[in-house]
Amino acid sequence: MLASQLPTRAQTQGCTRQFAPCTLRYKNSLFCGLNNLRTKLRRTAIGANVSPAKSESSLQISIDTHGNTSNVYGIESKTACLPAGVHVVHVSQLPEGNLPFLLYLPDIDGDGVTSRSQWQAWTERFDMHVLTLDMNCACGFSELATAVRVWLGRELAGTGPHRPVYLLGEGFGGVLALQLAWDCRRLVNRVVLVNPATSYLDSQLARMTTSLERIAPALLNLQLPPPPPLPFPLPPPLPVALAPLLGTSPQALLRQLVDSLSQQQPAEAVQALRRALDQVEQISSRLTLAALLHRLKMLEEGIRLVGPRLSRVPQRTMIIAGGQDLVLGSDKEAHRLVETMQRAFKVVLPDRGHALLYEPGGELLPLLDKEGFYIRRRVFSSPVRPGVDVNKFGTAGPVELPNLQEVGRCAASWTARLREFNSPVFMSTLADGTRVLGLEGLPYRKRPVGYGARPSHDKPFAEVSVGSREGGEGYRASGPYAASGGEDPGEEADLGTGGGPLLFVGNHQLYAFDMAVMVEEVLNTRGILMRGLAHPGLFLQHGEDDSDEQQQQQQQQQQQQHLRTPPAEGVTHSAAHASTSTGSGGNSNRNANGTGDSGPIHGGGEEAQNMAFMGNMFQSFGAVRVTPTAMYRLLAAGEAVLLYPGGVREGFKRRNEKYELFWPARSEFVRMAARFGATIIPVSAVGLEDSLEILLDSDEIRKSPLWSLRARERVAAMPRARVGVAAEDAPDETFIPPVIAPSVPSRFYFLFGRPLHTSPALHKDRAACDKVYQEVRSEVDGGITYLLRKREQDPYRDFLRRYVYEQNPPFGPRRVAPTFKL
Repeated sequence: MLASQLPTRAQTQGCTRQFAPCTLRYKNSLFCGLNNLRTKLRRTAIGANVSPAKSESSLQISIDTHGNTSNVYGIESKTACLPAGVHVVHVSQLPEGNLPFLLYLPDIDGDGVTSRSQWQAWTERFDMHVLTLDMNCACGFSELATAVRVWLGRELAGTGPHRPVYLLGEGFGGVLALQLAWDCRRLVNRVVLVNPATSYLDSQLARMTTSLERIAPALLNLQLPPPPPLPFPLPPPLPVALAPLLGTSPQALLRQLVDSLSQQQPAEAVQALRRALDQVEQISSRLTLAALLHRLKMLEEGIRLVGPRLSRVPQRTMIIAGGQDLVLGSDKEAHRLVETMQRAFKVVLPDRGHALLYEPGGELLPLLDKEGFYIRRRVFSSPVRPGVDVNKFGTAGPVELPNLQEVGRCAASWTARLREFNSPVFMSTLADGTRVLGLEGLPYRKRPVGYGARPSHDKPFAEVSVGSREGGEGYRASGPYAASGGEDPGEEADLGTGGGPLLFVGNHQLYAFDMAVMVEEVLNTRGILMRGLAHPGLFLQHGEDDSDEQQQQQQQQQQQQHLRTPPAEGVTHSAAHASTSTGSGGNSNRNANGTGDSGPIHGGGEEAQNMAFMGNMFQSFGAVRVTPTAMYRLLAAGEAVLLYPGGVREGFKRRNEKYELFWPARSEFVRMAARFGATIIPVSAVGLEDSLEILLDSDEIRKSPLWSLRARERVAAMPRARVGVAAEDAPDETFIPPVIAPSVPSRFYFLFGRPLHTSPALHKDRAACDKVYQEVRSEVDGGITYLLRKREQDPYRDFLRRYVYEQNPPFGPRRVAPTFKL
């Protein structure tokens, strides 16, 4: 029997495996044998780069599943089958479940013409499924998205939280991937978009579509007679005219021809031309005028559905764009998506077109490896309990550890500049009280296999190349995951410290721009992810629908005295909220309308975007909204918690209050730490408040004539970080950020004090807790005094001298200036 006479897997199964729950199994041995034979033939066709549509017939076998109901992570479905003309084909060659899951969503051709040459490589690294659309597919975008969502829910039933689940969308499929990412946000944890068609409505193709609808279909489908030299008939002129735009770009084809001819390799030039013509023929044969116009209508519907949700899509998203995309202008669209989405980053290939996966240099797997976006297993900050949504950021549950490349991308957008100008110095204290340079005094959390290397001290984090290690060839910094498809990261690492949970307690510098540098350094050197307790104001700009969480928080506040699990009464927010109030050290907080409304409170424009960016970044690194139970849950799970007891009052200091502490009188955070035997680590930091100038402090803003009624109402409506008993003796919690301006960058100094161990027995002894509380405060205050005194001995405290030394012109790579002797 020929391969072309065999049915496709999606067609033969109809609705059996693809749409029924995973508990269904084949019961007929003959059917299993035929299925295995068909699978082998299909793999042979893929290995030979033959279209599955050409190697498999259209035989239909329908199996009724009687509307089976499935509920996966809250996604309930009763639809058993995909719409007519829609198929999902399983093309992987390795056993399922051992590899990350991948669903590929093709471009408008519906068959993956532009990417099929890479499928064989993809199936070696993914458990890969492909969505295909027949020419006669007449469903709408919403119907298609709903059906695929149902299929995903059933296909991934029982999948563990540690398995990566990818959506790969190209062009038209990119819009569908975004819709599915939102609909299946409890299932899907990574999205890859290749020249997504989200900009179609603003493209020339959209304007041309309106004109095409007015032309008679008979004229557009006119078959031209073949000229004498050609042994084959020409396809309709319209698809042929559009195929070069949807396939290999003319510029890319021209470069291939010129390069081949210049290297005196005419055979390669002929082969490249034949591939391009074959691609044109495949695309034109799959896109009749009716099919093209219908897909474009689906695309319009999808863009209108996805557009309002872009800012709410929570998954880590990699956007690959061709700089020469004539159809969609994908390089500009990639920038817009990165600015809009929560956790998106872009990779622009300047010489590639719309079908970049088909062009030389557009191989997907090397791009994923380079960016650390391919992982074999997800690793979390604490053990995952059944039923916990591990794909939701900003909660007190486990968070996926960011790998080295993700940390590097955040550094490039934020902390690399701080390291360049402020050259931070980190010190820690050993158990015997000895102070040492570096973080040797902190606990070390064993990281998973393949975590990667520590960034070089001789250059900023963002400049560490992925391809080499200090001149060592072939090294790949892979973060906490093994990025290579051949490596097995093994079991999840032991994330314990041997001493229970950790509680870092420090002084809140003005706006706390230094906090991100500290969190990054501790994560990179000691494998500890410091989970900050963030002011609720940080989470109001993300575009998330937080009404349910806000209502839950209000109920917790009202019923606080009845909680069985004692709330973190003394807990305040971390530095996260303050770091986002202006977006950068040089921005003022005055709105463009000059009303004096303090920017971070439901503000708009650039300040709102800056706040959303910072908030999303902090959530990616484990920051959570401070609630009465957030600290309790984090410590109970053995997490490392970052706490600034001074809260808003300490973060928004007035004039002449540099490095002062404004801590509450109660010792509640010590009692909470003792309840779980946590280790308390005091943290002292100086330098930031010498790098900023206060133009108007909070009290002066309130007295200013620019302080409008609207601003007062917004401040009054701002959620409080402290509630109940904790608010009674707390300093002023009014959220009015001061107006600041940058000053000469001062060097940052961080000192981690001697760890203080607690025990559950201490929890019930309030007097002992008060004593420990005063000890922690004294340790932080004494560390500040020590740093202010010792920095006078730093030979590179002066900015200009330090900057020139570290830039090292013109002798070599950047270096780090030494500091004072301990």
